[in-house]
Amino acid sequence: MNWKTRIRKRRITEAILTLFFLVIIVVFYALYEQSAVVEEIGFGPVKHQTVTYNTDFLWGVFIGFFGLTPSVIFLIADLISSKFVTFEISGDYITFYRGIFGTDLYVNGEYKDGLFLFGYYLETTLSDGTKINAALGKWSAHLTFSNGHPPMDI
Repeated sequence: MNWKTRIRKRRITEAILTLFFLVIIVVFYALYEQSAVVEEIGFGPVKHQTVTYNTDFLWGVFIGFFGLTPSVIFLIADLISSKFVTFEISGDYITFYRGIFGTDLYVNGEYKDGLFLFGYYLETTLSDGTKINAALGKWSAHLTFSNGHPPMDI
């Protein structure tokens, strides 16, 4: 599976999860509002209304809210912080992808090495035997090559 497919699948999953929790909020809030019972209390000319709701529906609203909040945060963070760079070395196309949860290295669209949440180094070999080392920083990566190609900062 190539890198574009993996990114697309993850983002579609995040969007579906976000929509799922949003639908839960809307449905349970609509049920809560429809459960309103209006009572008119009073005697003679002095009357007032009291409205009571079925508060059991609020649990669905709370669950939807507490599910929607992190899913929206992860979706927005993924859209903002994901970065990928593609370049050519010795006839091979190298793609460096850094997402919200991990970092991956692809050669000619094929997954070669990756990190999930923790780690600082990636390494792979190109078709001509050239080794690539990627040292990760907070916001950048330093790539070195064994064939004498000048190092790159991305």
